[in-house]
Amino acid sequence: MHKKRREKVTSPVITLGDDGLKLRWIGLVVGVIFIAAAFIVSIPFGGFQRFSHAYLLNFCFYASIALGSLFFVAILYLTRAGWGVTLRRIAEYLAMGLILMLVLLLPIVIPMFLGYDDLYIWNAEGWSKDYAVPVEGSVDMHATEKMEKTKSAFLNSGRFILFNVVYFAIWIAAATFFLKTSLKQDATGAKKISLRNQAISAPFMILFAATLVFASFDWEMTLEPLWFSTMFPVYFFAGSVLGALSMIVLVALMIQRSGRVTAEITIDHYHDMAKLMFAFVFFWGYIAFSQFMLIWYANLPEESFWFEMRFKPEWVGISVLLLFGHVLIPFMGIMARTVRRNKNFLLFASIYLLLMHWIDHWWIVMPSLTRETGAMYFPIVEVLLMIGMGGLFMSSFCYWAGDRPLVPVKDPWLGEALNYENA
Repeated sequence: MHKKRREKVTSPVITLGDDGLKLRWIGLVVGVIFIAAAFIVSIPFGGFQRFSHAYLLNFCFYASIALGSLFFVAILYLTRAGWGVTLRRIAEYLAMGLILMLVLLLPIVIPMFLGYDDLYIWNAEGWSKDYAVPVEGSVDMHATEKMEKTKSAFLNSGRFILFNVVYFAIWIAAATFFLKTSLKQDATGAKKISLRNQAISAPFMILFAATLVFASFDWEMTLEPLWFSTMFPVYFFAGSVLGALSMIVLVALMIQRSGRVTAEITIDHYHDMAKLMFAFVFFWGYIAFSQFMLIWYANLPEESFWFEMRFKPEWVGISVLLLFGHVLIPFMGIMARTVRRNKNFLLFASIYLLLMHWIDHWWIVMPSLTRETGAMYFPIVEVLLMIGMGGLFMSSFCYWAGDRPLVPVKDPWLGEALNYENA
């Protein structure tokens, strides 16, 4: 006898309700307290320069998750992937975190506008005279004035602020549009909404790619104004999607453990999400190795010094940790079908991969703080900011979820998602 096909949401609780309101305020309080604590702790240990680097690290971590979630929403529409409909709403709420990230960008751009160069040294005129390349014998110990003049058209605060306003305007407009139309469909059930979103997602992908490329340049690559890599945006993108997939799985599991959306997200959905996580673990590793291999093989001083900084004794352990912890261990761990269908393992795997994603951004950002000495601070300020921004990110998710459904209740492909089985 064939199992009866489900066409409607059957879980009795599909909203956060009062618990969402409590979590919203808890997240807000935790965010304010821990960010303030991080600022106070940083005063005797590196001062504002330490705080600004740690702040950027965590800003990039959470912004990348919001961006990866926006990509997940758009790609589901673009490919008309019915299996993921019941997971899409979680990604839509996570993507709305981009509004929060725009607010959190202010502590980065306001000091820049005032002329501070604690974070981006190129914000001070004449930086090439004092900028010491951190590896002796690789390049001249001072960048030339000609290099500074050439790059000044791109490396200036006015261009940085203007471009970031454009990035966030495009991202927030897209995230708001997808969520607004999806919620409207909950009321009307109109199929044309999904078809229109599918059509819009195609040109948006072009804008998304272009803005993500320049955002990755602005936020992290220009910490070292002499360094460049055409593969870095792909590296950033791969990590963003992996982080978003891990966060979506984590949120879905926690929601279901609270007794919500118990029937709409099945083990088959988690299985497919685990396969995507596995794919992006491999993709991130492939891009990371390709970037390293091409730069190291060419051995051009203006490129290779970036990796030499991270192979100093203080940082080489983190470099090895990323090789094994971000690639080899999760690659082997998520390969088997049985573990992909184990919710307890997926809960651990999602938290673990988010931690590796955070360490990856730590490895990218923090060596620039001590470029001349190669020293590494114990990451107390960084962890406090991770918890603080995480509280605000959770508060943002709960705000947008509110009393709204955690799954699209009248999507035309809802039946496909509810009856999805992984072969």
